[in-house]
Amino acid sequence: MKKKYILLLSVATMLGGMTIGVGAAPALEKISANLNWGIKYEVNGEDWVPKDQSGKKLATITYNNSNYIPVKAISEALGSVVEYDSKNQKIIIGEKPDTTIITKEGIKINSTSFTTSDKQYTEHNGKDYGSGIVMREINNSEKTIILEPKGKYKVLDLSLLPINIRNDISVTIYNGKTKIKELMLSPKDIGQHIVIDIEDANQIEVNVKFQKDITGDDTIFLTGTYK
Repeated sequence: MKKKYILLLSVATMLGGMTIGVGAAPALEKISANLNWGIKYEVNGEDWVPKDQSGKKLATITYNNSNYIPVKAISEALGSVVEYDSKNQKIIIGEKPDTTIITKEGIKINSTSFTTSDKQYTEHNGKDYGSGIVMREINNSEKTIILEPKGKYKVLDLSLLPINIRNDISVTIYNGKTKIKELMLSPKDIGQHIVIDIEDANQIEVNVKFQKDITGDDTIFLTGTYK
């Protein structure tokens, strides 16, 4: 019977001294395990010995009939990139994607808006955008959502798509107090797509309302990516 080998998500071993902060304590559970120096490895037909950054041999940890080895060691053996995001306490294996969808970061929405991955909202013109924000009850009173890129990105690629539009909708986008884009979404449009330099912004504010002082109740879908 073959035993399982599991990557050990040991941050201190993986990155040579980086440790998870005290704030993570509620997520930790104490266990009793053994260092197993008898386990040997073969990678792509050749003998392989897991080592730390100083070249010291690493032992396999055996726990509940499963064997664990440091994720950095095995990732390097297989030619994968590994990185530890200490802020979010996340281990990233493989190349990072070039873009991040806006719903992966913080969003502040009003009571008439909601985030969704429901295909009835995310599919437009034969394309599924995956997830985004539905803004409802748009009228002559300004509706606002706030995207929170947290200073991590330089470019915002944004799409505004109609769900139920009967009136021209004015869209104004701010980086802090600075207006960076103004456009109009009309009933004739299949959507508006814009690319904005957000200059490492912490917050991007998107305001929508009818262009003219008329009554109505329109709905749009907003989605996009950071880069």
